[in-house]
Amino acid sequence: MIDFAALTLGPNMAAFGRPVTVLADGARPAFDATGIWATRAADITLVEGANLNTTVITLGIRLSDWARPPEQFMRLEVPAAGGLPAEGRLYIDDVDLDHQGGAKLVLKRGKPR
Repeated sequence: MIDFAALTLGPNMAAFGRPVTVLADGARPAFDATGIWATRAADITLVEGANLNTTVITLGIRLSDWARPPEQFMRLEVPAAGGLPAEGRLYIDDVDLDHQGGAKLVLKRGKPR
């Protein structure tokens, strides 16, 4: 069987990943991880017909690099790295597993509701 996570995700994380810290949560300690940061514009049509433009923030990860599986509402700290500015504290809004050893985390700024 081909280990997709080792053959492709690992080298991609090494080349394009940026460091993040998953913050402590109760009895679970903080840990450092790596992910591929991406943003994209999204247009949302509101009920009234008006348009709202927002930015969707994602972090692509290799699950085996994480000390525990990502969960909704986990908090992350994204420091400055490699010429990229610090993004501050965010939280995981959604976890989309790719079933090949990775996941795309949809991130939000602020505090979870």
